[in-house]
Amino acid sequence: MENHHHNSEALLASSLQGFRSDVSKILNKVLPIPEPGTEPEFQFLSLAWIQKCIDVIPLIHRAFAKLVAEIDHPINRWGKSQVEEYLDYSLNLLELLNSVTSGVSHLSHARLCISHGLSLIEKKSDSLALEHLKEIQPCDLGEFKVEGKIIENEESSFCGKDLIIRRSLCILRSISLWIFGVLLSGICSSVKPYMELRNSAGLYDDSLIRGWDSVLAKEIAEKCSVSKEVKEINEVATSLRSAVANGEVDEFVIELRIRLKGLEDLMQTIGNKTNGLFSEVLAERGKFLDSLQHTRK
Repeated sequence: MENHHHNSEALLASSLQGFRSDVSKILNKVLPIPEPGTEPEFQFLSLAWIQKCIDVIPLIHRAFAKLVAEIDHPINRWGKSQVEEYLDYSLNLLELLNSVTSGVSHLSHARLCISHGLSLIEKKSDSLALEHLKEIQPCDLGEFKVEGKIIENEESSFCGKDLIIRRSLCILRSISLWIFGVLLSGICSSVKPYMELRNSAGLYDDSLIRGWDSVLAKEIAEKCSVSKEVKEINEVATSLRSAVANGEVDEFVIELRIRLKGLEDLMQTIGNKTNGLFSEVLAERGKFLDSLQHTRK
């Protein structure tokens, strides 16, 4: 019996380590950190890179589902704490996805305003155009309230499969909050989301994320979270405002239109991914609640 117990514990520990390994592989594949001296595929904190952050969430959800199946511990066998932690986690995701949508709306509105300014320049209404050719400003989405809190050290009342579920939920929650911190800071051009959600994630000692966190914390602090695309649009818009006085605007108008089209495409991609993930999380949460109701019956 004792040998069987040890073997079971070893298998559970192996499953958890497998989950951690899967999460690490996902992060390395979707958000690779370039080797020193090599050029990254996308510049850190560019919207082209940030939109890839969204892809991490469904992948780590699948890795979590794989773990649950592997240890044969479906929802109807979870303890009350694990159920509450999952429900808090999924609610946090839905609220953060709504925040992403608000940030995208802010950028889309700013893009339309500048585009209208360009149209006015083409109509020779320079004075009106200057009112619209303003830099894209940071977006303040208010305080990010995170439901629930998993404290890793408080595990004395958990054992076996419940303990594995709890630890994997802690990883899921920490990685997801950190991901949204990076994502929202880039979209909002503000350090605030990253700092608040990074603190809520409580992942400072987690080896899974330490490498990315150390790199991005520096990038976000140095660049104030302003994405490459927004910075470039603001620079061209400022140059165009100065050029209006002497009428030599054609070059800046062309460049700004190209950059605004690039921003529009990225916003559409981020919006589509956000809507898709929102629907997926909402469906998963619905199935989870249905399963609980059937269990109680």
